[in-house]
Amino acid sequence: MTQNRPLFLPDRRTFIAGIGATGLAAVVGCSADGENDGMPQADKGPESPDLAELVESGELPPVEERLPATPLVVETVESTGVYGGRLNTVVLGQTDMPYVKMTMGYEGLMRWTPDWSETIPNVAESVETSDDASTFTFHLREGMRWSDGEPFTAEDVAFAANDVVLNEDFAGAVSSEFLSNADGNATVEAVDELTVRFTFPSPNPMFLQEMSTLANAEALTGHPKHYLSQFHLAYNDDAEAEASSAGFEHWVDHYIARFEWWDNPDVPTVNGWVVTHTLADDNEVVAERNPYYWKVDPDGSQLPYLNTIRHELVGDEEVMLVKATEGDLDLVTRHINSLGNKPVLADGREEGGYEFIDLQTSFMNEMVISLNLNHQDPIKREIFQNKDFRIGLSHAINRDELNTAVFQDQGEAWQAAPNADSIYYDEEMAKQYTEFDTDLANQTLDDAGYSERDSEGFRLGPDGERIRITVLIASPGPTPYMVDAMELVAGYWNEVGIDTRAEPVDRSLFQERTVASEHDAGVWNGTGGFRDEVLAPLYYLPSRTSIVAWAVEWAVYFGSRGEEGETPPEAPLRQMELYWEMESEPDEARREELFREVLQIAKDEFYTIGTVRIPLGYGTVANRLKNVPEMFPTAYRYGDPAPTNVSQYFIGADPTSCPRAVPAQLGTARGVDDLREG
Repeated sequence: MTQNRPLFLPDRRTFIAGIGATGLAAVVGCSADGENDGMPQADKGPESPDLAELVESGELPPVEERLPATPLVVETVESTGVYGGRLNTVVLGQTDMPYVKMTMGYEGLMRWTPDWSETIPNVAESVETSDDASTFTFHLREGMRWSDGEPFTAEDVAFAANDVVLNEDFAGAVSSEFLSNADGNATVEAVDELTVRFTFPSPNPMFLQEMSTLANAEALTGHPKHYLSQFHLAYNDDAEAEASSAGFEHWVDHYIARFEWWDNPDVPTVNGWVVTHTLADDNEVVAERNPYYWKVDPDGSQLPYLNTIRHELVGDEEVMLVKATEGDLDLVTRHINSLGNKPVLADGREEGGYEFIDLQTSFMNEMVISLNLNHQDPIKREIFQNKDFRIGLSHAINRDELNTAVFQDQGEAWQAAPNADSIYYDEEMAKQYTEFDTDLANQTLDDAGYSERDSEGFRLGPDGERIRITVLIASPGPTPYMVDAMELVAGYWNEVGIDTRAEPVDRSLFQERTVASEHDAGVWNGTGGFRDEVLAPLYYLPSRTSIVAWAVEWAVYFGSRGEEGETPPEAPLRQMELYWEMESEPDEARREELFREVLQIAKDEFYTIGTVRIPLGYGTVANRLKNVPEMFPTAYRYGDPAPTNVSQYFIGADPTSCPRAVPAQLGTARGVDDLREG
């Protein structure tokens, strides 16, 4: 049996006594002023001054009664901070609301370390794993409370698991896959007030990783039973009628609407900030410090340091770019941080009062081209499944020109393969077929069986008709440059006799057509390059039925474990068997070995065509915002910036007094150069 515990967790009495013995501790070299959004204090006690005032007036219990017996200690990046101030950022339309969760949410039983190297206890004080990885016992923090002061207990976790996540009424409304494996669902039991046990019917060694992803982290810690049970039919016979009166078709819809803390200020949370204004109020989400937050800094002072976080709703990227260059945004890591915008942002740094930070992307490719290997047209299916056809197309791409014209010489030629800093890095896999050679491309396509051409020089398929490929590009897509990049590639392929056209389509239509396998090909950026190779093997074996959909019928077979879909050929079928075995293998070394076999087959089969990899992305951070790492990972499954511990960010006045630093897990354990070079 293994145990996973934080390394340093003194009890609450030790924290409070330590602070009380010294009075107010001065923060050396990092004084602050709040400018337009609240005056940060230069001195720091056991709690923020505004909460101390509420305690003094009798409106709030003392801090030692609000903290759990063993608060989680958050190690700071630069220094201990000061209380006060507001972090300003934006969301780009209502579909961007997950970013609110990524900045002030992500408080699950487990979480990623800041460098994304492992998963560690968070809301849970510790976790015990059985030797066969089928049983996981979580021990919660004694005295931990929801933001309304009610106790957080094992009953809350069991309610979330049994009455919501595993409840068939919620199918499609919440993520549930992480609480099941090939042999069925987990049994979830509240053993006592502070202990909850998950028992799977067979080994599930990736459970702790799965529950640490952004999508799953809050699924078990975001359902306060004392509040949400009133909207649940199992606890309220009138739930359906009340949902109808509130304008909902089903009680589940009503429940989900009340559960979403970024849109419902009434629901208690365990987050560092509690929403006070929603988009419905004034096109912004504003959240203020949670007085019952259960984390402290190394001095024992209750976090968070920041009083407020504000997310303003903006309509387009141009507005966001203007706000960034004018210094209105404290942290930007998405949407406008493209290569094309970097010169604009660079020019605005001095006047806007911000600087660049590095983002260690999990993407292994800026654009992967996926031919539809399960095409509904049997002729195109035959052509696209021909590996030599794909190799010929790959050799036809001038990646150096593509890199210069679209990516400003920031990238390097790369296939759909793990990054150089991945434990699964394989240089041959990354570089195979990336040589630009029109003669070799033509010869390979000839040898593949497509040497016959029409009067215009385009190659003919086995039916005597011209081979045509329409490549769908989602608009808006994950990055703005894909249309330009794919139009260049289409030109290269036309030159070797493949009639190719790039077609931008609405993102919803893109998804609809890829799900239905009604496309010739599509492009998307390449996940699974660093840290998420196993969790997101989308390009390594057919496992995705939308967007990254190069073999939908095989992916359906994979997802249903052979009960639906089309039985794939020997190679992808073997990959699936290896992956299924890996999912139930308790030994970590053996799991790594199995996944290397999956990657070897992917290398041999060459399913998709990569273009260019850019090793590092970038973001911007205000000079006044302290304790932000100078480099951190970026990926949806990581959920940045939340794992960097936003609760220890603070506002500082002197931009040179607290130079940007790499946190211990990013710097001491592994240097910046190590991370860049792998």
